[in-house]
Amino acid sequence: MRAIRIGNRSVQMLLAVIGGLLIWQGISLFFLPVFLPGPLILLDRMVEIYGDPGTYLSVGRTLARIFEGFAISMVIGIALGLLMGLRRSIEVFLDSWIMVLLTVPAICWAFVSVLWFGASEAAPILTIVLIVTPFVVINIWEGTKAVERSLMEMGSVYRAGRSLMVRKVLLPQLMPFVFSSLRIALSLSWKIALVAEAFGIGGGVGQQLMYWFQDTRVDMMLAWGLSFMIVMVLIDLLIFRLWAARSFAWRPQLAV
Repeated sequence: MRAIRIGNRSVQMLLAVIGGLLIWQGISLFFLPVFLPGPLILLDRMVEIYGDPGTYLSVGRTLARIFEGFAISMVIGIALGLLMGLRRSIEVFLDSWIMVLLTVPAICWAFVSVLWFGASEAAPILTIVLIVTPFVVINIWEGTKAVERSLMEMGSVYRAGRSLMVRKVLLPQLMPFVFSSLRIALSLSWKIALVAEAFGIGGGVGQQLMYWFQDTRVDMMLAWGLSFMIVMVLIDLLIFRLWAARSFAWRPQLAV
């Protein structure tokens, strides 16, 4: 029965993709390829882009910036989220500041970072950290507050040390929130990195998008953007989702 459900879901997804491509192809017939290319033309542009060895250097630079900012955001976000969940005084002090950071537009941080650091590697990384960290903090903070207090109290009764409580009681319950934060942080980080690169950081995918924007070539912009999106989706599927699936294999699957 489960295999039949999975098979039906795969067929539905395939039909949805085919239908979307056909609609896209039909709409593109009313426009010039440089403004709205069809799927086949866009695929040809992507092949053209990745046939150039310089493309891999641009993609590599952008990925390096993304993962540096992503890693820093996760470390700071998890630490602050835990502190806010475990210490009421820290929660009261940081709550308003986190909300302020959440409301600042991403474009504002991109401008500020470029003004502070110029066309350096620090600008996109700082932009990612300033925007992504508050989302991670909120997620981990809420996860810490949702921890089973009875388990924490039982550990106190048996006089378990703080490090043991964190490793054996707190962190296992926080893992779903950690994985959720990982995926949110990654999805935000690559979008923010492209925005920051578009404002003067050399040699990245974002700068390529800006170049083709100035040349009014929508087809090349879409080719760069869509191909890089595929790279990030593959990273999510092949790393984070598989890691999460192995970590939570013991949990029942409720979705049908």
